[in-house]
Amino acid sequence: MNELEFYSIIDRTYPWFPPLDDRESIGIDLSNAAFDPDLGQETFEGVLGQALLAEKLGFDGVLMFEQHNQPLALFGNPLMGAAWLAGETSGIRLGAVGPILNAYLTPTRVAEEVAMVDLVSGGRLILGLPMGIGAQYHGMGVANPAHARARYREALALLYRIWTEDGPFEWLGEFFHIPYVNVWPRPRQQPFPEVFIPAAGSFETLDLAAKHHFTYQALMTPGPKLIRNCELFRELCEKHGYKSERRQIAAVLSVHTAETDEQARAEAEKYILWMYQNVNRFPFHESFVPGHVSVQSLRAMMDGGYRSRDVSTYTIEELDADGAIVIGSPETVRQRIDEITTNMGAGRVILGGLNFSAPAWLLQKSLTLFAERVIPHFRPPGALAIWQRNPPAGYKTATERAGREPRRGGIPVVDLPGRGRVELYE
Repeated sequence: MNELEFYSIIDRTYPWFPPLDDRESIGIDLSNAAFDPDLGQETFEGVLGQALLAEKLGFDGVLMFEQHNQPLALFGNPLMGAAWLAGETSGIRLGAVGPILNAYLTPTRVAEEVAMVDLVSGGRLILGLPMGIGAQYHGMGVANPAHARARYREALALLYRIWTEDGPFEWLGEFFHIPYVNVWPRPRQQPFPEVFIPAAGSFETLDLAAKHHFTYQALMTPGPKLIRNCELFRELCEKHGYKSERRQIAAVLSVHTAETDEQARAEAEKYILWMYQNVNRFPFHESFVPGHVSVQSLRAMMDGGYRSRDVSTYTIEELDADGAIVIGSPETVRQRIDEITTNMGAGRVILGGLNFSAPAWLLQKSLTLFAERVIPHFRPPGALAIWQRNPPAGYKTATERAGREPRRGGIPVVDLPGRGRVELYE
């Protein structure tokens, strides 16, 4: 079997809202009058509990997503969430899938927040840079969705330059004019943290990820289309002059593990279908307003691609056939993951689905079975999680820190009357 890395999505949806019977979606016309602060706090406590469990069980990392204007995940700023978890966990990698660049007035603010979180976590940050869907743009009011893709690409280009070039420099673009780009601090990981690009498979996004050696986080795309997207991604990497690694493709799967196949389905079905019927159900025009994607990508989406049908009509059998869900005994789950990741050429698996709505006891049971009876089959004998084998850059002993190479910066000095200039820490 192929060696894989495993990441657990730890977002929790706030589920206490009326069914989506007479509304368009949870992102447009679900009133926040349904929010109860006590239940909201309970939702966030579930996030922390799952992060601690994932670390204890030896997962390679945990992921949080950025959402706006809806009860899905509740993280308006996953970088803030990652900073919170950095103080509560010991070494597990922390994935903030967000910021949504177009939710910021300037990419320099993003660079500051990314560096801060990477430093306080000791170099454990994984950064996701999604485009975001139309409903989130409607709720933020920062950027015109029709200009979303062009603005996103310019913001990312500036962010990449901030990470790879010393300041100060001037940026003069179509959407941003910043006379003095000189961001402090810089990230712990150099030149920048690892970047995931969540994508349904548009050519433009795949090419962007390939160009910068980012990881393609493949999601919400039917099986055959998804495999073709992965093939295209590898072709684009070669076009940019290198051969991609398996870990540069991450499969996003809704996974539930139980003692038997029958029990797994009995436990998981209502939570999975609730998600598709109430949370993932966005009308296409709401998600992708004019200008949000290219004409080429729009055609591909409508031709059997991402959300080419009402997702609330999916059955468990259809989701299983498409590879969107993996439910069953440890043996079944192991075989299905091996099959899916082999077909995709993926080296990472991101587990989600039930975590959004299932009770804590069921998540703990599923994740524990998965960690004990599935993960070991995709690692060398006795191998630990990637963060245990290769500690993050910031985790060093006092002796190691004392013996480090000279600092990049200058030596701080002070002018003292009668003594002249002396070093501050002599």
